[in-house]
Amino acid sequence: MRAGRWRRAGVTAAALLLMSTVVGGCQVGPAPPGPAELRTGPPPWDAPRDAVSYIDKAGFERLPLDFSGPSPYTLTIAVTVDGTAVQVPAGVGIDRLRAEQAAVHTHTTDGLVYVEAKTTAEHPTVAQFFTLWGVKYDANCLADACKSLTVAVDGKPAPWDTPLVPNSHIAVTVRH
Repeated sequence: MRAGRWRRAGVTAAALLLMSTVVGGCQVGPAPPGPAELRTGPPPWDAPRDAVSYIDKAGFERLPLDFSGPSPYTLTIAVTVDGTAVQVPAGVGIDRLRAEQAAVHTHTTDGLVYVEAKTTAEHPTVAQFFTLWGVKYDANCLADACKSLTVAVDGKPAPWDTPLVPNSHIAVTVRH
């Protein structure tokens, strides 16, 4: 009888070991994010669901959702394509699935952008914002619109890759 118990205990231990190996090989948590692909089609453009790829591509550190830097600030961004306002979506720079965010992100659809950098030496740019949004942006084009790209900060002309300035209003305008 005693040998039977040991045999059953050994079989049970082997079964548990096998199960832990099988279960341990299964993925726990969210699937790996897809690659950051910058869109070139017409608006509207939603915020990327797997934001961590875009956070990495934009050159930001992945921060916890509850992070707030030493000197957080806000600004607004307005985008116009062919004379039509484009809604800036909520969730740019935020990956809720993985509970991570970029130092630059949006919570609402009104163009209000939050900057919560780890240090005051960080100077995020408009180009980094569009990368987080997943929209192609360079000195000449926004997505597939490549005529007359202009950027203004508080109504004054600014470079295409201007820094995100506290309490400012940045307007990006372009035509097809």
